[in-house]
Amino acid sequence: MLSYQSVTCGQDTEDLIRSALPWVIDAGNPYYALLFGDAELTLRVLNTWMRRASSEISIARVQFLICDSEFAGGFIALGGDELRKARKSDSVALLNACRAAERPALIQRMANLSGLFSPVDEDEYYLSKLGLNLRFRGRKLGRPLVERYIEEGRIRGYVRYRLDVHVGNEAAIRSYGSAGFRVHERTKSKDGTLAYYSMTYDRLGI
Repeated sequence: MLSYQSVTCGQDTEDLIRSALPWVIDAGNPYYALLFGDAELTLRVLNTWMRRASSEISIARVQFLICDSEFAGGFIALGGDELRKARKSDSVALLNACRAAERPALIQRMANLSGLFSPVDEDEYYLSKLGLNLRFRGRKLGRPLVERYIEEGRIRGYVRYRLDVHVGNEAAIRSYGSAGFRVHERTKSKDGTLAYYSMTYDRLGI
């Protein structure tokens, strides 16, 4: 049996963060790996970000998938204007948390990745992260998550949807394609080492 759960006001989020962090990191790679350059740093920074209400990956934004009373995975989605503010907040937080000696290298990595993702319009509902915990993979739960994301957008009044997926993630590309998403653009980092597909979906077919 499948159900969905969001974080409620005043709820203890420690267990939820521990459950969500692995699939959030997996969903964010290989971008996170190139941005942070270190798996331990990635874990530490994202653990902190999930506790910040202003972050793109704030635990308050997570829609959890519950399978047989267990946290199986989930997704994070937000509108274009909200996404822009959240990414700016995360960039500032990352720079402030970085030691002075490490800052030049970080700034260089951020500059390299600055054009990797196409801008998201204000009227688009953006799928930031979607994933499953390891032992729930291979059980055809990705499609229900995508459908829930589309339905959540409908409830919020969106008809246009956007996501970015690594060009090498063929399984995810097929899954999104079967749900109606189409490749809109291929983007890459400035050094050409990382490439993503921008995929779009119009719920009303306009």
